Amino acid sequence: MTNDPEPKHTAVYVGDPGDRDCGLGASEALDVIQALERNGIPSCITGAKSLVYYGAGRVAQDWEIAVPDDSFETAKTLFESNPKYKMLQPAMPQPKSLIHTCPLFKLKGVAFTLVLVPASEPYVDCSPAKCERSHSGIPYPKLEHLAQSLLDTQHYADLEDLVDGMDLDEKWGEENLRLERVPIEYIQRRNELICRALPGLPGLMASLSTAPDARRAWTRAVQGKRARMVPKYPEERYSTRFRLIGSPDPRLDTKRQV
Repeated sequence: MTNDPEPKHTAVYVGDPGDRDCGLGASEALDVIQALERNGIPSCITGAKSLVYYGAGRVAQDWEIAVPDDSFETAKTLFESNPKYKMLQPAMPQPKSLIHTCPLFKLKGVAFTLVLVPASEPYVDCSPAKCERSHSGIPYPKLEHLAQSLLDTQHYADLEDLVDGMDLDEKWGEENLRLERVPIEYIQRRNELICRALPGLPGLMASLSTAPDARRAWTRAVQGKRARMVPKYPEERYSTRFRLIGSPDPRLDTKRQV
């Protein structure tokens, strides 16, 4: 019996009876991106789907689509007024997140859902210069921008998945990330919004640290690659829990629905 890398293409959705199966929903996501572009709104994929794009073995149900904050209400109205979509109950509250305040839409008759988020939620820049397109034409934050956003928002488990998906090392971080950066104004504003939106959660659980150490977080993420492999993935075959030794950049696989 052999061990294979953890799955990279897992989608779980319990939709309405008779829903058409759309696979992982890349074609439908591209339709959303193009609809936004026709209205002059840039966007990109964030959340678990962005980690899947970069090779992480994540279960990704909803497509999280970020738009500039000043275009968020316009984008939201586009889907609220579109008879092809219906609004669902938002996601469950999560620590350090406002995702439960963002609208969740479902494409009627299709097992496809999307969460529309303002770019300040994942702390990304949706402009074309900060994004790259997959082979399907779907925009994702460039690798260095996604990694920086995960550091700044203190989503360290997601950062580990990104590190393992792309097999990143300490040198890459030194060359591409701002490891001395402390976005204190963002953190303070973010904590105010989170505490207001999650009054039932203890402050330390819901809030971001006001004294994060990005360099230490990065070092722990990259130095922990081997520990995250043990004991399931043997070191003689795997460079990370998601990558076989010598395997190509996952973005080059044109068979993936990303």
